[in-house]
Amino acid sequence: MLVNEAKLAYLDVETTGLSPAMGDRIVEIGIAVCHGERETARLSRLVNPQRPIPVEARQIHGISDHDVADCPPFDAIGMQVCDVLRDAWIIGHNVRFDVGFVAMEIASAGCKVTPAGCFDTCQLAAALWDLPNYQLDTVARVLSPGSVQEHRALGDALLARMVFHRTVDQLGGWSNARLADLLALHAYVPVWPDDPWRNLPATLYDALANGGELLIGYINSDGQRSTRTIRPVACFPAGRHTYVRAHCSKTGEMRTFRVDRMVFE
Repeated sequence: MLVNEAKLAYLDVETTGLSPAMGDRIVEIGIAVCHGERETARLSRLVNPQRPIPVEARQIHGISDHDVADCPPFDAIGMQVCDVLRDAWIIGHNVRFDVGFVAMEIASAGCKVTPAGCFDTCQLAAALWDLPNYQLDTVARVLSPGSVQEHRALGDALLARMVFHRTVDQLGGWSNARLADLLALHAYVPVWPDDPWRNLPATLYDALANGGELLIGYINSDGQRSTRTIRPVACFPAGRHTYVRAHCSKTGEMRTFRVDRMVFE
Protein backbone atom coordinates (compact mmCIF):
# COMPACT_ATOMS: atom_id res chain seq x y z
CA MET A 1 0.00 0.00 0.00
CA LEU A 2 1.30 3.45 -0.90
CA VAL A 3 1.67 6.01 1.87
CA ASN A 4 -0.53 8.51 0.03
CA GLU A 5 -3.43 6.04 0.21
CA ALA A 6 -3.28 5.63 4.00
CA LYS A 7 -5.04 7.37 6.86
CA LEU A 8 -2.29 8.87 9.03
CA ALA A 9 -2.74 10.22 12.56
CA TYR A 10 0.14 12.29 13.95
CA LEU A 11 -0.11 12.00 17.73
CA ASP A 12 1.48 13.52 20.82
CA VAL A 13 0.43 13.69 24.48
CA GLU A 14 1.57 15.64 27.51
CA THR A 15 1.22 13.86 30.83
CA THR A 16 1.57 14.09 34.60
CA GLY A 17 4.59 11.75 34.49
CA LEU A 18 6.27 8.91 32.69
CA SER A 19 4.25 5.82 33.60
CA PRO A 20 0.57 4.94 33.22
CA ALA A 21 1.34 1.93 35.42
CA MET A 22 2.13 4.33 38.28
CA GLY A 23 -1.13 6.23 37.83
CA ASP A 24 0.11 9.01 35.55
CA ARG A 25 -2.49 10.54 33.23
CA ILE A 26 -2.78 12.61 30.07
CA VAL A 27 -3.12 16.39 30.49
CA GLU A 28 -3.13 17.29 26.77
CA ILE A 29 -3.61 15.40 23.53
CA GLY A 30 -2.91 16.63 20.01
CA ILE A 31 -3.72 14.74 16.79
CA ALA A 32 -3.48 15.83 13.16
CA VAL A 33 -5.27 13.44 10.79
CA CYS A 34 -4.24 13.21 7.14
CA HIS A 35 -5.07 11.10 4.13
CA GLY A 36 -1.67 10.98 2.52
CA GLU A 37 -0.40 14.56 2.45
CA ARG A 38 -3.84 16.15 2.83
CA GLU A 39 -4.88 17.12 6.34
CA THR A 40 -8.51 16.32 7.07
CA ALA A 41 -8.93 16.96 10.81
CA ARG A 42 -7.29 18.12 14.01
CA LEU A 43 -7.99 17.35 17.63
CA SER A 44 -6.31 19.40 20.35
CA ARG A 45 -7.60 19.19 23.92
CA LEU A 46 -6.46 19.97 27.42
CA VAL A 47 -7.56 17.15 29.73
CA ASN A 48 -8.26 17.16 33.45
CA PRO A 49 -6.11 14.27 34.79
CA GLN A 50 -8.07 14.19 38.05
CA ARG A 51 -4.83 14.28 40.00
CA PRO A 52 -2.24 17.02 40.68
CA ILE A 53 0.33 17.77 37.97
CA PRO A 54 3.80 17.42 39.54
CA VAL A 55 6.21 20.33 39.25
CA GLU A 56 8.63 18.23 37.17
CA ALA A 57 5.95 17.71 34.52
CA ARG A 58 4.90 21.37 34.60
CA GLN A 59 8.49 22.39 33.93
CA ILE A 60 8.43 20.38 30.69
CA HIS A 61 5.07 21.31 29.18
CA GLY A 62 4.02 24.35 31.20
CA ILE A 63 0.51 23.04 31.90
CA SER A 64 -0.70 23.74 35.43
CA ASP A 65 -3.52 22.44 37.61
CA HIS A 66 -5.28 25.78 37.03
CA ASP A 67 -5.07 25.32 33.24
CA VAL A 68 -6.94 22.01 33.35
CA ALA A 69 -9.27 22.63 36.31
CA ASP A 70 -12.32 23.32 34.11
CA CYS A 71 -11.39 20.91 31.31
CA PRO A 72 -13.14 17.57 30.74
CA PRO A 73 -11.56 14.31 31.89
CA PHE A 74 -10.42 11.90 29.20
CA ASP A 75 -13.62 9.88 29.63
CA ALA A 76 -15.55 12.76 28.03
CA ILE A 77 -13.46 12.71 24.83
CA GLY A 78 -12.63 8.99 24.65
CA MET A 79 -15.09 8.20 21.85
CA GLN A 80 -13.91 11.20 19.84
CA VAL A 81 -10.29 10.06 20.14
CA CYS A 82 -11.30 6.55 19.08
CA ASP A 83 -13.08 7.90 16.01
CA VAL A 84 -9.99 9.87 15.02
CA LEU A 85 -7.59 6.92 15.49
CA ARG A 86 -9.78 4.15 14.06
CA ASP A 87 -8.02 2.42 11.11
CA ALA A 88 -5.25 5.05 11.14
CA TRP A 89 -1.50 4.59 11.11
CA ILE A 90 -0.41 6.38 14.30
CA ILE A 91 2.77 8.42 13.93
CA GLY A 92 4.77 10.07 16.69
CA HIS A 93 8.27 10.67 18.03
CA ASN A 94 9.02 7.83 20.47
CA VAL A 95 5.44 6.89 19.70
CA ARG A 96 5.38 3.94 22.09
CA PHE A 97 5.19 6.41 24.99
CA ASP A 98 2.19 8.23 23.52
CA VAL A 99 0.42 5.05 22.43
CA GLY A 100 0.83 3.53 25.89
CA PHE A 101 -0.88 6.48 27.54
CA VAL A 102 -3.66 6.76 24.96
CA ALA A 103 -4.39 3.02 25.09
CA MET A 104 -4.62 3.23 28.90
CA GLU A 105 -6.94 6.26 28.82
CA ILE A 106 -9.16 4.72 26.15
CA ALA A 107 -9.46 1.51 28.18
CA SER A 108 -10.23 3.49 31.34
CA ALA A 109 -12.95 5.36 29.43
CA GLY A 110 -14.56 2.04 28.49
CA CYS A 111 -13.81 2.49 24.78
CA LYS A 112 -12.07 0.32 22.21
CA VAL A 113 -10.25 1.12 18.98
CA THR A 114 -8.04 -0.78 16.55
CA PRO A 115 -5.60 1.41 14.63
CA ALA A 116 -3.86 0.10 11.52
CA GLY A 117 -0.39 0.29 13.07
CA CYS A 118 2.34 2.67 14.23
CA PHE A 119 5.38 4.52 12.91
CA ASP A 120 8.09 6.04 15.11
CA THR A 121 9.70 9.18 13.65
CA CYS A 122 12.61 8.84 16.10
CA GLN A 123 13.52 5.49 14.56
CA LEU A 124 12.91 6.77 11.03
CA ALA A 125 15.27 9.71 11.60
CA ALA A 126 17.92 7.42 13.11
CA ALA A 127 17.74 5.15 10.06
CA LEU A 128 18.20 7.97 7.53
CA TRP A 129 20.29 10.77 9.05
CA ASP A 130 23.49 11.00 11.08
CA LEU A 131 22.60 13.46 13.85
CA PRO A 132 24.10 14.32 17.26
CA ASN A 133 21.01 12.80 18.89
CA TYR A 134 17.46 11.97 17.89
CA GLN A 135 15.44 14.05 20.31
CA LEU A 136 12.58 15.76 18.52
CA ASP A 137 13.96 19.26 18.92
CA THR A 138 17.33 18.21 17.45
CA VAL A 139 15.77 16.37 14.51
CA ALA A 140 13.38 19.24 13.80
CA ARG A 141 16.12 21.87 13.97
CA VAL A 142 18.26 19.97 11.44
CA LEU A 143 15.48 18.99 9.02
CA SER A 144 13.53 22.23 9.29
CA PRO A 145 15.81 25.12 10.38
CA GLY A 146 13.89 27.68 12.37
CA SER A 147 11.33 25.24 13.75
CA VAL A 148 10.74 25.43 17.49
CA GLN A 149 9.64 22.63 19.81
CA GLU A 150 7.16 23.97 22.33
CA HIS A 151 6.61 20.73 24.26
CA ARG A 152 2.88 21.04 23.67
CA ALA A 153 0.88 18.18 22.22
CA LEU A 154 -0.34 19.48 18.87
CA GLY A 155 2.90 21.36 18.17
CA ASP A 156 4.96 18.22 18.72
CA ALA A 157 2.53 16.14 16.64
CA LEU A 158 3.04 18.59 13.77
CA LEU A 159 6.83 18.39 14.16
CA ALA A 160 6.54 14.60 13.93
CA ARG A 161 4.54 15.13 10.73
CA MET A 162 7.37 17.22 9.31
CA VAL A 163 9.90 14.46 10.10
CA PHE A 164 7.61 11.88 8.51
CA HIS A 165 7.25 14.04 5.39
CA ARG A 166 11.04 14.30 5.07
CA THR A 167 11.26 10.53 5.41
CA VAL A 168 8.72 10.00 2.65
CA ASP A 169 10.69 12.39 0.43
CA GLN A 170 13.81 10.27 1.02
CA LEU A 171 11.89 7.18 -0.08
CA GLY A 172 10.84 8.65 -3.42
CA GLY A 173 7.88 10.84 -2.52
CA TRP A 174 4.22 10.28 -1.75
CA SER A 175 3.45 8.61 -5.07
CA ASN A 176 6.19 6.01 -4.64
CA ALA A 177 6.84 5.35 -0.93
CA ARG A 178 5.11 2.31 0.51
CA LEU A 179 4.07 1.61 4.08
CA ALA A 180 6.26 -1.49 3.98
CA ASP A 181 9.29 0.68 3.13
CA LEU A 182 8.70 2.78 6.24
CA LEU A 183 8.18 -0.25 8.48
CA ALA A 184 11.46 -1.72 7.20
CA LEU A 185 13.40 1.29 8.52
CA HIS A 186 12.46 0.50 12.13
CA ALA A 187 14.81 -1.33 14.46
CA TYR A 188 11.62 -2.54 16.13
CA VAL A 189 8.07 -1.82 15.05
CA PRO A 190 5.93 -0.21 17.76
CA VAL A 191 2.45 -1.69 18.05
CA TRP A 192 -0.88 -0.80 19.56
CA PRO A 193 -1.29 -2.90 22.74
CA ASP A 194 -3.31 -6.10 22.54
CA ASP A 195 -6.70 -6.26 24.22
CA PRO A 196 -5.82 -7.06 27.88
CA TRP A 197 -9.22 -8.64 28.56
CA ARG A 198 -8.23 -11.80 26.69
CA ASN A 199 -6.08 -13.29 29.46
CA LEU A 200 -7.65 -11.99 32.67
CA PRO A 201 -8.40 -14.38 35.53
CA ALA A 202 -12.09 -15.28 35.46
CA THR A 203 -12.98 -13.62 38.78
CA LEU A 204 -11.31 -10.37 37.76
CA TYR A 205 -12.96 -10.48 34.34
CA ASP A 206 -16.37 -10.90 35.95
CA ALA A 207 -15.80 -8.03 38.39
CA LEU A 208 -14.77 -5.72 35.54
CA ALA A 209 -17.68 -6.77 33.36
CA ASN A 210 -20.28 -6.47 36.12
CA GLY A 211 -18.91 -3.52 38.10
CA GLY A 212 -18.70 -5.62 41.25
CA GLU A 213 -16.32 -5.62 44.20
CA LEU A 214 -13.57 -8.16 44.60
CA LEU A 215 -11.54 -9.30 47.62
CA ILE A 216 -7.89 -9.77 46.69
CA GLY A 217 -4.51 -10.25 48.19
CA TYR A 218 -1.92 -7.92 46.73
CA ILE A 219 1.86 -8.39 46.81
CA ASN A 220 3.72 -5.10 46.41
CA SER A 221 7.17 -4.56 44.89
CA ASP A 222 8.80 -5.28 48.28
CA GLY A 223 7.10 -8.66 48.51
CA GLN A 224 4.70 -7.58 51.28
CA ARG A 225 1.15 -8.86 51.05
CA SER A 226 -2.01 -6.97 52.02
CA THR A 227 -5.71 -7.75 51.69
CA ARG A 228 -7.93 -5.28 49.87
CA THR A 229 -11.46 -4.94 48.59
CA ILE A 230 -11.44 -3.30 45.17
CA ARG A 231 -13.97 -2.34 42.52
CA PRO A 232 -12.19 -2.65 39.16
CA VAL A 233 -13.15 -0.12 36.49
CA ALA A 234 -10.61 -0.71 33.68
CA CYS A 235 -7.64 -2.78 32.65
CA PHE A 236 -4.80 -1.82 30.33
CA PRO A 237 -1.39 -3.07 29.21
CA ALA A 238 1.80 -1.14 29.98
CA GLY A 239 5.11 -2.63 28.94
CA ARG A 240 5.20 -6.33 29.72
CA HIS A 241 2.37 -6.33 32.25
CA THR A 242 -1.37 -5.83 32.53
CA TYR A 243 -2.76 -3.40 35.09
CA VAL A 244 -6.15 -2.73 36.62
CA ARG A 245 -7.48 0.65 37.72
CA ALA A 246 -9.78 0.14 40.65
CA HIS A 247 -11.39 1.93 43.56
CA CYS A 248 -9.65 0.65 46.68
CA SER A 249 -11.74 0.57 49.85
CA LYS A 250 -8.57 0.61 51.98
CA THR A 251 -7.49 4.05 50.71
CA GLY A 252 -10.86 5.34 49.47
CA GLU A 253 -9.18 6.34 46.20
CA MET A 254 -8.50 5.06 42.69
CA ARG A 255 -5.38 2.89 42.56
CA THR A 256 -3.48 0.95 39.91
CA PHE A 257 -2.75 -2.76 40.49
CA ARG A 258 -0.53 -5.11 38.50
CA VAL A 259 -2.55 -8.20 37.65
CA ASP A 260 0.25 -10.74 38.20
CA ARG A 261 0.65 -9.45 41.76
CA MET A 262 -3.01 -10.01 42.61
CA VAL A 263 -4.01 -13.10 44.62
CA PHE A 264 -7.70 -13.97 44.49
CA GLU A 265 -9.23 -14.97 47.79
